[in-house]
Amino acid sequence: MMTKLSIKLILGFITIMAISFMISFPVTLFFGNSAIEDELRSSQKSIAQSILQLNAQTQLTIDEIIHITSNFMYTVREVETLDKDYVTNTQLDAIDKGEIISIFKSASRRFDTIFKVGDSYIIIDLNQESNLFATFKLRTGFSLFLFIIIGCLLVIATAKLIVKPIVELSLATKKVAKGDFDVQLDYKRQDEIGDLAQNFNLMAKELNSMTYLRRDFISSVSHEFKTPLASISGFAKLLHKDNLSLEERKEYTAIIIEETARLSKLSSNILRLSKLENQVIMEQKVKFSLDEQIRKCILLLESQWSKKDLLLNIDLERVHFIGDEELMQQVWINLLDNAIKFSLPHGAISIILYQTPHCITVKISDNGIGMDTETQKRLFEKFYQGDRSHATSGNGLGLSLVERILQLCEGSIRVESTPNEGSTFTIELPI
Repeated sequence: MMTKLSIKLILGFITIMAISFMISFPVTLFFGNSAIEDELRSSQKSIAQSILQLNAQTQLTIDEIIHITSNFMYTVREVETLDKDYVTNTQLDAIDKGEIISIFKSASRRFDTIFKVGDSYIIIDLNQESNLFATFKLRTGFSLFLFIIIGCLLVIATAKLIVKPIVELSLATKKVAKGDFDVQLDYKRQDEIGDLAQNFNLMAKELNSMTYLRRDFISSVSHEFKTPLASISGFAKLLHKDNLSLEERKEYTAIIIEETARLSKLSSNILRLSKLENQVIMEQKVKFSLDEQIRKCILLLESQWSKKDLLLNIDLERVHFIGDEELMQQVWINLLDNAIKFSLPHGAISIILYQTPHCITVKISDNGIGMDTETQKRLFEKFYQGDRSHATSGNGLGLSLVERILQLCEGSIRVESTPNEGSTFTIELPI
């Protein structure tokens, strides 16, 4: 089945060939006819010279010489006089002086050679049955026509080869539009269409990956909400019992309050992350002391690191930064909270801040449980938690928030970690 693109390619080729034919045919005839004229002139002059030599060197009569020199292509004839409409006075004078004259009549496509022998004139012209000019024109036209036909057949085959991957790409695009992201194009030629096919395959893989992440996201959200809700529902039912002691009631009530706070924090983080993902630039930029902000965040988390009896090594240079002060506070609280959470009792946390001519660098290190390579790769995914047992509190959104905030302020974050040795988060901010 011919596609629209194939038809356009073929019609375009035929149009080009037709224009080329209309231009090349007259040009070919012009130069071809000139070559034929030169060849005829040379051949007829050679016959004329042969007749003159035979007449001078033999005893043959003119009729005998004419009979000998005539052939299938040329007719040799003797005339007594020349019509004035046939030759000009100048040409006639030249002939009478013994010159061999060639005459070409373009209207009749007639080419004659005339010379004088004794009192008679000898005319050598083309045999009426041998029209070289018409034959040349016919053969040239047929050759060009055959060239166009063969060219059309070849371009049809070529057009199908060119259009085939485009048709496959169109069908694959329709499948993607219907939600089938597993489709892949098997086209490995090193050309522009090959690049397009490779980019399409990459796009399909990315969309498939995004679909997986979306499903994983929904599953994770459902799990994160379901767990505290089930806990709240279960302990609320227990509180209906009349035989509970005061201590049990307080314990169950505390758990409900804790799970409620967990739900509230989860909802807040989801809303905050959703807002940040749709945000393109920092809305409220102010100049503030970055070292003082980090110190305040450390103090806000004092109860947590004091409970574990952690040693804090703080080395903060005086640095000012222009950005959203509230969002940057979220970055330090999340990173410090993680460092405390995954540190072992009596461990140590290092917080370093310094400025170079190129950027502002913050390093937060702990000597806690560390992370394996797989955890480091997925650390910034939404709802991903390296602690699959959920032994530590959290919902897997903190580092996603951190990464997005740093992206908005054109910063970056990277992690280096070794299991059972600790982790180091390095944050770089623009000056």
